[in-house]
Amino acid sequence: MSNGTLRILCLGYCFPPVASPESFVTAKTMAAIPDTNVDIVTASPYLFAQFPDHSMDAYVKSRFGRVERIDGTRYRLLGKISHFPMRPDRYLLLTGATVRAAEFLQPKNYDCLITRSQYHSIHAAGRKLKKRHPGLPWIACFSDPWSNSIYDRKLPLLSAWSDRLESLVLQEADALVFPTAEMQKSYVDQNPNVAVDEKSHVVPHGFDPSLYNQGPARDPGQTINIGMFGSFYGPRTPHLLFNAIDRMSEDSSLPDFMLQVYGGGGENFDNEMARYPAARKHIVHGGVLPHIDALARMETCDLLAISDAPMPPPSIFLSSKMIDYMGAYRPIFAITPEGVTQDLVQRTGGWVVDPDDPAAIAAKLSEAIREIKARKVRPSERVRNDYRIDRIGGRLRDLLDQTIAQMGQTL
Repeated sequence: MSNGTLRILCLGYCFPPVASPESFVTAKTMAAIPDTNVDIVTASPYLFAQFPDHSMDAYVKSRFGRVERIDGTRYRLLGKISHFPMRPDRYLLLTGATVRAAEFLQPKNYDCLITRSQYHSIHAAGRKLKKRHPGLPWIACFSDPWSNSIYDRKLPLLSAWSDRLESLVLQEADALVFPTAEMQKSYVDQNPNVAVDEKSHVVPHGFDPSLYNQGPARDPGQTINIGMFGSFYGPRTPHLLFNAIDRMSEDSSLPDFMLQVYGGGGENFDNEMARYPAARKHIVHGGVLPHIDALARMETCDLLAISDAPMPPPSIFLSSKMIDYMGAYRPIFAITPEGVTQDLVQRTGGWVVDPDDPAAIAAKLSEAIREIKARKVRPSERVRNDYRIDRIGGRLRDLLDQTIAQMGQTL
């Protein structure tokens, strides 16, 4: 690792106080890169439908330099149209404004450029900036799949154009970063005409211990409290967990338990709750919590649950919420197909079950509740420490130094 201080220009539409998981991931990751000065070009939170989350304002102020936010009346319309027909996403319309904001910061004064998706259209701005400043090393970071996302509905012409843009980004970026080896392999396999493997790196998301209370491990009380955090949308619904609890409600031998659900998608919650009336006494919806409050609430739970959207195995997804759970140092129960999340939960000592087997979900969750009540569970601290944000930041600094050196830059 170089001893020099790097000046980094980071572009990403999701950054606090934008209320999205990627905002919090970007803030923690970029702040953790050692010996750096980081300036940000991002979107105003008023360009998104959700309310801003100001819980990390002090964190951002103490760790970053300039933060240039794109805003304006016409841009704010982007957050108000529910089905905007644009690919890869609606924020492609911010490309010109993003480049202008970046130019205002004088890219020639930086050692490297980093673009962070979601949203993938940010990489279009990265391409334009790279063309203007070809000597500026460009690292493109992908938090999730682009053209083959399970949430993406194909549109004639627009999707083909987006696929082409993705290919150009993969070709022209000097380095590529993926959060899991499985996602990296997926990009390699789907882009045989691009040398993805030769310039890509795996740097996972991380948790920042300073954002938790870090109190002593708590013993379970009379009622086992299960926490589930995250929004419901599209194929992400709580029905698998609700179905399991509905089945479990008939088992009088189980210790008392309560599932506390936090996040957006209250309508989906209500719809599913109506289908499983027997489960109602064991489930409560706590609404949306600010990110810092959510982390604190996780630490008060006896068990943390995650339910991935159904998909053919192996799953390449490892959600940032899973890493938040690891930071809380609580046992984890995951309904997830074979893949990266299942592997990690097993390594931490948690419970995993395939979403295709409702009876098994109920049986496995019952097992978890009984073992927690009997105080037989303690998550693996060794595995947890692999995802500390200081370790993640150090890995990212190493690949930045490597990329800059390969381009002949001197610090």
